[in-house]
Amino acid sequence: MSVSNIAAAAVASQQNQIAQAMQVAMLRAGHEQEEALVDMLAEAAQASAKATPPTGLGNRLDISV
Repeated sequence: MSVSNIAAAAVASQQNQIAQAMQVAMLRAGHEQEEALVDMLAEAAQASAKATPPTGLGNRLDISV
C-alpha cells in the first residue's frame, strides 16, 4: 500500500466518523425536542385537570329524582 492510499483511507474513515457523529447529534436533538413537547403537553393536561370547572358545571352529577 502506498502512502497516498493509506492517507485516502484515513480521510474516508474520518469523513464517515464525522457523518455518523452528525447523524447521532441530529437524532438526539430531535429526541430532545420530542421530549420537550411531551413535557409541555403533560404539564398542560395536569394544569387543566387541577383547574376548577366553570361556574354552573359543578363537580358532581345529581341523579336524584
